[in-house]
Amino acid sequence: MSTDDMERNNKELFVITGGVLSGGKRERGGHKKDRASTRGSAPQKLSRNVNLVSQKATQWLRARAEEVLAQVDDSLFAMAEKAHQQDEQDRLFHAIRAIRVAHGKLLDGFCGGVAAYFHTPRGDILEEASPFEVSPARANLSLLHNDDLEQQVLIRTMVSNVKRDCAAPIAALSLRLDTLLSSKIYDDNMPLGPAAICAAFAGTLGDVEMALRARMTVLKKFELQLINRLAELYDACNQLLVEQGVLPAIEDPLLHRNRQQVHPPRRSEHRSDAIPNADAMPNVGTREAGDVVLQPRGVDSVAPTGAVPGVGHDGGGAGSAGHFSPGLIPPGSGVAPMATPTLLQHLGRFQMAMSPQSGATGRLVNVSELLQQQLVASKQSASLHELDSEVIRLVDMLFSFMLEDRNLAEPIKVQLIRLQLPMLKLAVADKAFFSKSGHPARRLLNELADTAIGWQPGENYLNDPLYREICAIVDDVLKEYDQDEQVFQRLLESFREFSQRERKRAAVMERRTIDEAQGTARVEAAKARVAAVFDALTAERKLPNVVHEWLNRVWSSVLFRTCLKEGTDSGSWRQHVLTARDLIWSVVAPMPESSIKMRQLLPDLKKRLEEGAQSLSLSGGEQLRLLGGLDAFYRERQKLGERVESERERRIRERLVQELRREADSVLSIPEESESEVLDDIRELPSTHQALPEVDELQKVVTEAAIATPSDLKALPQNDDHWLLTYHLKDSWFLLRQEEKLPARCRLAAIISDLDQFMFVNRQGIKVGVYSRLELAHALRNEELLPLEQGPLFERALQYVVGNCGESKLPISV
Repeated sequence: MSTDDMERNNKELFVITGGVLSGGKRERGGHKKDRASTRGSAPQKLSRNVNLVSQKATQWLRARAEEVLAQVDDSLFAMAEKAHQQDEQDRLFHAIRAIRVAHGKLLDGFCGGVAAYFHTPRGDILEEASPFEVSPARANLSLLHNDDLEQQVLIRTMVSNVKRDCAAPIAALSLRLDTLLSSKIYDDNMPLGPAAICAAFAGTLGDVEMALRARMTVLKKFELQLINRLAELYDACNQLLVEQGVLPAIEDPLLHRNRQQVHPPRRSEHRSDAIPNADAMPNVGTREAGDVVLQPRGVDSVAPTGAVPGVGHDGGGAGSAGHFSPGLIPPGSGVAPMATPTLLQHLGRFQMAMSPQSGATGRLVNVSELLQQQLVASKQSASLHELDSEVIRLVDMLFSFMLEDRNLAEPIKVQLIRLQLPMLKLAVADKAFFSKSGHPARRLLNELADTAIGWQPGENYLNDPLYREICAIVDDVLKEYDQDEQVFQRLLESFREFSQRERKRAAVMERRTIDEAQGTARVEAAKARVAAVFDALTAERKLPNVVHEWLNRVWSSVLFRTCLKEGTDSGSWRQHVLTARDLIWSVVAPMPESSIKMRQLLPDLKKRLEEGAQSLSLSGGEQLRLLGGLDAFYRERQKLGERVESERERRIRERLVQELRREADSVLSIPEESESEVLDDIRELPSTHQALPEVDELQKVVTEAAIATPSDLKALPQNDDHWLLTYHLKDSWFLLRQEEKLPARCRLAAIISDLDQFMFVNRQGIKVGVYSRLELAHALRNEELLPLEQGPLFERALQYVVGNCGESKLPISV
């Protein structure tokens, strides 16, 4: 087959139709008869050994599938919590419900679908016609615009990876099952092949209605928990058949196949031999989509001149013994691992060929796929050192975490993801890279992410200074970094200078914003406290106009200024509050009972009032008018008190005279006088009138007045998690989500203690919201404010990697 045919086959996609994985491959004449007979044949009756394999496989697959669905439930729930849009969150919760409802059907359908292939092995699993007519030239374009094709690419990758990594056990199991089943069994129609397992799962999953993002999450968990562990299943099934005496001493099936290509045996009428004939086997000399052919063990090949050191080379045709197809070979297949300098050379070429990413979302680089293409293009084959494979996997997981991090806006993620290859080169060259927390490359990535945590893309964000600076830093890394790590140190120092200038400008604006907010809050708090004092003193009391004028025009200003300058805990504040109380008492106290106390109080009270008026710089005439009004009022009250006392004495005398007359039993009647009507206008303070509050009581009223609790919000208990969280949020970053507005990143810049308010600012230091403590607790509870993750980005990504990959052979320090 020509190189063009090979490349065209590599671009073809698999599709799922009716629960069967299929692809756009063309029919090969050597297989048409087998497929036709298999498709039309009745289900086979299984032997005891096949039943044992089927049962063992079903148990293993069901256990792994249950793990998949359990992790899918957790992942979808976490994704729903992080979703920024309500409709996206609704779709994810709908997917969770749909999977939970169909849990049993998914497991039964999947396991039953795989078991069915034992009864009717399908030779067309990968070769049925696709419902999507996708030409090889436009396969990539269609992939970008078709949800189904996106799923097919993921499934194609799963199948090809398993066929590459598990080529030997798959071939051995195919040979053993070939001796037990009446139909011809080879890798592509093997009942437990990766294509059959993927087809069964995808077909069952297709019956569950869910959004594309949820479906892709299920397939990724399926790959992680089941597909990537198929080697366990193949080893267990092979071991089971060996124990049952089925080809216990089989030689390397891949080596055997290569020999079959050179010396195909004559067809036998009986199927007693364990070796499939050459006509029924795929053409080893051709490379089709998803096929990986290993170099035979024990066969030496000499790399031609000009080959990359440490890399094997295909030096002959398909029919020559000891030759193999070019590409990336799994470890342990007999091919010498690629030397680290050679791998770094490949990564360097990939790095220089990277194009700027300006799309809406970032895309990770598939390093294994690029290496495969590079080796195929140069007609070379090689494997990777185990540690190099581990490094590639860890770096891929690190940057996958960064893609999901909600701390950063998408345009920033797009740029930071471009650092994947430089970071991979560092980790390949220095296997201790993950344990060096102070490495300049890690510090540079953390600095870029930390500076951009509050950045929001505006309409013209491409010209934003920070965005342009980050783009320039990333471009410099890609252009300049080869092996000299000082590039990262130099760029780190340059970016720190830029970020410090940006932060200084933002700090000035933030300081102004905070000062303005705190000043406004202090003014509002002072007004509220003065009003609280006056409300407590004047409640349900009728005061003369001159006293109202003193309180509203003079003494409210005195208290307001004292509250702002010295606070409500100062001695001056308490003294001025006492003066206001004495003033009101002096006009409502009962007379003449309070005459003595009034004569003692008034001189000092007038002095205090006069000093307060002078502190406000009132004009002399205004002071005389106000003081004169009070003097006149006090004289009138004194006169009224004397008249009340005189009237009381007169009435007492009258009662005494009347009693004496009754005792004398006089005939003459003494007429009653009506002089009491003269003082009908005299009013005394009713005995039931509420007493004035003491100064300490007024201080308590003042303290409570400083906290304004919204009346439309439900009070939360003191042990509520969200209420307690409000005490530990200073300088934290949040994602603010409001109806009919785009999400905005903001930081808690100040807690205004006067009103117990929390002020949030954006990256430029501009106020974006002010919340009371109760409002903040409810905003956290309703996820209107979502706290962003704390800590450096690289270290948080490492924590994610350690938690998901378990133990690693590489040293990792978070």
